[in-house]
Amino acid sequence: MKKVYIITTYTGTVLSFLIRRISKTPYAHVSISLNEQLRPMYSFGRLNPKTPIFAGFVEENINEGLYAIRTNTMCRVYSLDVTDEQYHKLYKNIMNVSENREQYDYDVKALLYLSIDRPREKEFKYVCSHFVADMLEKSDIDIMNKPSYEVRPNDFYDYKGLVLEYEGLLSKYYDRNKNDMYLRRTVNA
Repeated sequence: MKKVYIITTYTGTVLSFLIRRISKTPYAHVSISLNEQLRPMYSFGRLNPKTPIFAGFVEENINEGLYAIRTNTMCRVYSLDVTDEQYHKLYKNIMNVSENREQYDYDVKALLYLSIDRPREKEFKYVCSHFVADMLEKSDIDIMNKPSYEVRPNDFYDYKGLVLEYEGLLSKYYDRNKNDMYLRRTVNA
């Protein structure tokens, strides 16, 4: 068994505020990581941290890009147990998008459609929640009872099958991890 990590964030930008209002959840953005260090987190979001105009497939890191500018970003980090086979499929699916990123676009219209409760599916276009749900679904990790294009950030927030590992400032996540690692060494010493 392996773990994958699903990260929900709220940066406080104008766009995240609007998404938060539409989705009616404290967190507006969703990413996925294949390791506990969250290096990197994969998602669909802004390509330039200073403007939401250009968006697409992104590899995010704590304290870099938008998160370096928005140091007060709040987050929830969840873990999900998966089989070795599911993990490898997930890795391959994410790498396929990464290697072909020029074919993919951020689906701005999907945000509008979600706001009126009419989700849409468009080939090679994603919003963050659709991307994460689709990568899980294509990897035989079926945690949602609906098509991936209908998934919203609050579906991850509300899903009972995820284990909440951390909630707080994203910029403090590593501090929390170091303390946990220290405690594990102390207990096992």
